[in-house]
Amino acid sequence: MHTTVRQQLAGLLELADRMQARAADNDWDSVAKLRQQFQQCAEALFAGQVSRDEVPALSEVIRRVSEINNEVIALCRKARAARKVDLDNLRQGRRAIDSYSANSG
Repeated sequence: MHTTVRQQLAGLLELADRMQARAADNDWDSVAKLRQQFQQCAEALFAGQVSRDEVPALSEVIRRVSEINNEVIALCRKARAARKVDLDNLRQGRRAIDSYSANSG
């Protein structure tokens, strides 16, 4: 079955929306899998011809995907910062345990 450019654009936008939703849920494994699917769909889209009539729709999808991508990046940075705090707290706890063990002896 042949998919139209508009169907491919809708598919890209749906994948981007799903990536954003998974990122908001901190489901980074799913984000990575969806990103691979997105990449494949984008490559298929741009391997074919896009007519002048479809350029406005393509432009709008690119704009929206860019917005979504920026939101996913912001969520990723927030998650990474939270993990850094968790790791710092873990290291501090380990140092406290090591200090207590060394001095209890």
